[in-house]
Amino acid sequence: MAVSGPRTKNRVRLGVGLAVVVAVAGAWTATATEGPGATGTPPRTGAGQQRGHGQAADPRAAGPLWTADPGRGVKSFEGIETKPGSVKVVNDPTGRYGKSYELHTSGKKEDADTRVRVETRGHRTADGSPLRFSKEGDVFYVHWRSMWGPLPVQRGKWVVLWQLKDYGPGAATPPLSLRARGDGTVDLEYCDPKLKTTQLWHTDLKLNQWNDFVVGFRVSKNPAEGWVKLWHDGKAQELAGGGQQHPAATLRGDWVLDKWGVYRADGITGPATAYLNGAAVGRSYGDVASSSPGGAAK
Repeated sequence: MAVSGPRTKNRVRLGVGLAVVVAVAGAWTATATEGPGATGTPPRTGAGQQRGHGQAADPRAAGPLWTADPGRGVKSFEGIETKPGSVKVVNDPTGRYGKSYELHTSGKKEDADTRVRVETRGHRTADGSPLRFSKEGDVFYVHWRSMWGPLPVQRGKWVVLWQLKDYGPGAATPPLSLRARGDGTVDLEYCDPKLKTTQLWHTDLKLNQWNDFVVGFRVSKNPAEGWVKLWHDGKAQELAGGGQQHPAATLRGDWVLDKWGVYRADGITGPATAYLNGAAVGRSYGDVASSSPGGAAK
């Protein structure tokens, strides 16, 4: 159960549901709608706008835009980052979810200037096209299960377990990240355009068991237009300031995308392992979370 109380640090009628993927060479971005109250328009050409290969998304057909398929191995992602580490497909150690991704690092720094990390980066669709989040007003929902252990932590330091990472000019601290802390908690951190960070939510850090997450967000560089929502283990969570939706500038640089694994502050030592299962991106909660605790009716 989530620990209540935010902490701040020097800190969408139906009929608008149109989702189109426009064909052009290169990567593609899906225009997504949340459902009632959502807005969306066809993608436009512009800086950072990723185009596609003629796939058109039917808004009436529920289902993810992308899934991390262990049968494709690391080809499900744009790339992996192992400094040092390995990413491989294994059987779920708990026997619940079948094939899963194991991300492991020895924790030994490669050099003085490189932080320890083992992460997947982005999403690659079945035809090989990258899926990136870059268009103002798009709405996406991201689901995944994570299990961690071992996972060394240290008081006053952080370990990033998931991040909505920004790329291109102006990229800095990720707009959203899930971070383990040395006090035995894990939190969702928001970093605004001025790089002020706010802890939107936190709960106890539970190792060696599956943790289920859905993050919903509206893409925007304007904190008055973008927003974020969170479900943990099938339950919608109250975020900082009260309510289940928090204003957020979720786009920085040219595009953002998901990264999963372990990326940690200097000073933390020892091996770490993160398991990933069920990762998916869709237009609505129901598109991605039908297999999460509590089902798709939200």
